[in-house]
Amino acid sequence: MLAALWFFGAVSLYAEDESPSNSTEQTSEKSAMSWPLEYIIQPFLNGLIYPLAKPVDYAIKNGIIEKSVELISFGEDYKIMIYPSFNFKPGSRTMVGANYRHRSVFLEKDYLVMQGEYYANGDVGLTARYVKHSLFGTSLFGGFRYDIDLDRDKRFNIPETKESYLQPDSSYQFTWRLGAPITKTANWNAELWASLYFSRASHPDIQDSVLISDDYKIEDRGLYQNVTQVPVGLSLVYDNLDLPYAPSRGSRVVLNGTYTFVGKYSGVRYDDLGISIEDGQDEVIKDGGKKHDFYTTEFIFQHYFLLGSSHQYVLSAKEARENRRFYTDFSWEEAVRVWRPENMRNTLFERRVIAMQYRLVSIWELEEGGAPHDAFINLNSKAPLRGYDDKWVTHNLMSFSVEYRWPVDRLVDGVIFDEYALIAPKIDKWSLDHYYNSWGFGIRVRQPDLYLFRLQFGFHGLHGVNLIMTIAPEFK
Repeated sequence: MLAALWFFGAVSLYAEDESPSNSTEQTSEKSAMSWPLEYIIQPFLNGLIYPLAKPVDYAIKNGIIEKSVELISFGEDYKIMIYPSFNFKPGSRTMVGANYRHRSVFLEKDYLVMQGEYYANGDVGLTARYVKHSLFGTSLFGGFRYDIDLDRDKRFNIPETKESYLQPDSSYQFTWRLGAPITKTANWNAELWASLYFSRASHPDIQDSVLISDDYKIEDRGLYQNVTQVPVGLSLVYDNLDLPYAPSRGSRVVLNGTYTFVGKYSGVRYDDLGISIEDGQDEVIKDGGKKHDFYTTEFIFQHYFLLGSSHQYVLSAKEARENRRFYTDFSWEEAVRVWRPENMRNTLFERRVIAMQYRLVSIWELEEGGAPHDAFINLNSKAPLRGYDDKWVTHNLMSFSVEYRWPVDRLVDGVIFDEYALIAPKIDKWSLDHYYNSWGFGIRVRQPDLYLFRLQFGFHGLHGVNLIMTIAPEFK
């Protein structure tokens, strides 16, 4: 409705500008039409945008983004960045954290990132990752990552359902990566990686939360038990994007294949689960004996279109200063000018990027019913389906995302996105009964070659909002 009123006002004032100024009748008609726009609609719109407009106005006028980046950057050539992170969500998922990034920390062309999060209920997450390019003077690149996740509120879902159960878990993971370009242009890269993953699950204190099911057996899915997994993966990547984190042209294609060796489940006592033991029955629920190994396949296709006649998307310092006037001096008259028919093309299609991603990922069990509970694919903001937060897990996920991006400042993009997904228990059993959509908007803060963070709001229907604040990009 507001958009319609805005458009009506723009068209009306545009038509009035073209009429003869010496006509008393036209002037009277103009006054009659503009009075409600000036004294009713414009104050109403100002009231709606005031809480957001003033902080944005202040931030841009005073160069808060640039100054903030300078404030958190240290060392020679600002190779070190230290900054906080936070995420406010209902309940125990509220989080505060810290991030440390260091380029050329030990050697040339290496990169160290350390992250830590502390949650409202005392949970902790820690990550350290190190990447080195030009290993031993060659074209090889390698990396190492260590993750700790201490989550007393962790849950698991039964695949293809919304049934969710509590299972506290402490997990530790070591990952090694080694890759190399496979063409002279370096557009094609191959990467081999392996992980060592330790999951130390425990039973919930609330016995009513324990899952006892013949269809999803404790002994076959590893519920409430410790397990060690060794995923080994191979990736092939084609990438001809013009910039790593502010791409405006080109494509990226990813083919991933992962085989996960799963060890024997440790077992869990019946007493710990609050289950009575029958006469002659063992006191421990042991591994059911099925083969738990599984493999995952993934295909990703991304493409970027730069709209308009500009040769580049990223703003220069001079262009950023000029662009700020649009946000700092914005008024009703400016809105009318921007949305006039002759300016619509420049408003909507000049220096804008359309980013698209298609993703298909599947899990394949070596023995049906034997893969561990954490092997399955999540439909959540990482899919990406940003309006959802771990509502479903599935065997097969297919998603399509479209983003409309525009430069707000040198380091800031505005984003509007629309996303769709299908899930299926089998690769040939897709159904619109499990069709999902989310949409939303937000900002992404980045340098052309360094991603900083994004703040986005995702919606699905009338089921509330999912806030995403993370240093991980949507896809690129």
